[in-house]
Amino acid sequence: ECLVGSEMCIRDRNNIMQSKNNPLITVIIPIYKVEAYLDECVQSILKQTYSNLEIILVDDGSPDRCGEMCEIYAEKDARVKVIHQKNKGLSGARNSAIDIATGEYITFVDSDDYLKEDMIEALHNEIIQYGAEMAVTVLESFFEDGTKSMNPHGGKIFVYTKEKALDCFLFNDYLTPCVCGKLYSISLWKSVRFPEGKLFEDQFTTYKLIDQCKKIVFDTTPRYYYRKRVGSIGHSSFSKRTYDLNDAIHEEYDYIHSKYGEKVPNIATARITWEVVFINMMIVAGYEDISTRKEVQKFAKKNMGKIWNCEYISKVRKIQLSLFAWSFPVYVLFYHIYKKKHPVA
Repeated sequence: ECLVGSEMCIRDRNNIMQSKNNPLITVIIPIYKVEAYLDECVQSILKQTYSNLEIILVDDGSPDRCGEMCEIYAEKDARVKVIHQKNKGLSGARNSAIDIATGEYITFVDSDDYLKEDMIEALHNEIIQYGAEMAVTVLESFFEDGTKSMNPHGGKIFVYTKEKALDCFLFNDYLTPCVCGKLYSISLWKSVRFPEGKLFEDQFTTYKLIDQCKKIVFDTTPRYYYRKRVGSIGHSSFSKRTYDLNDAIHEEYDYIHSKYGEKVPNIATARITWEVVFINMMIVAGYEDISTRKEVQKFAKKNMGKIWNCEYISKVRKIQLSLFAWSFPVYVLFYHIYKKKHPVA
């Protein structure tokens, strides 16, 4: 009996060690009208080298075959769970999955994107190695014509404090506000959910997660492949709802600037960069809001020194922001030329 008991104790200890070394990770995929892309996305998750996964597919009232496809995946792989719900939008779909997630860590994948086979394993290893609460990979954008974005960092790994992460996360070549391509401790989501009924939901959310971390790992080897296509939320035409982006930019800035001040010196430049993105969307749509545009120009002029001292943007971008601030008609002319060459960028 003692031998059996000892054997059971050893087995229990081994199970505990295995749980610590190989914790359950939840992968959340919101799904709506992506029948053409869904299989590539889901297969890239099923084939991950890290296999202890809880994969939650949220059929957000998709009118095509996506719901049926989800059930087929669940029948073939016990790790897959399926939620069918009336359409709530991207935030509502993600929130439904967070509410039932049982993993120690959580990651999000948009259903028209896909992962490199070792993404989850690499990010989990880095969280353990560096004692971090969040690990981030580079999002490699790819277009329908086959072109891809360039990675300026060459596979380096950065370990940030939350102040440093908040200083750079809004810049495209760094962490970015996108919630995808990141692995989080589930504890970060205890009091955070996506804002339902809003567009640009990531912009309202990511800073709240970074703000809770002590360490964030940024691995610049691209392991998340982000599809840019006409018709996706990120590339839809301008409407009154697009003002959600402007609201989110100001919410982020006000919170970070008031809490951290000069510990996050580049947050003003980040705000201006995203405000100009917002104005660019107006330009493309032929929409005019002179009052908002002048407020952005005023803030940019006030912070021109910070723009030129910012380490996260190129000299070309600094010139663009200066042109926007001081000579808007000339800026618009150059922007139209750029958009003819890069219609989806």
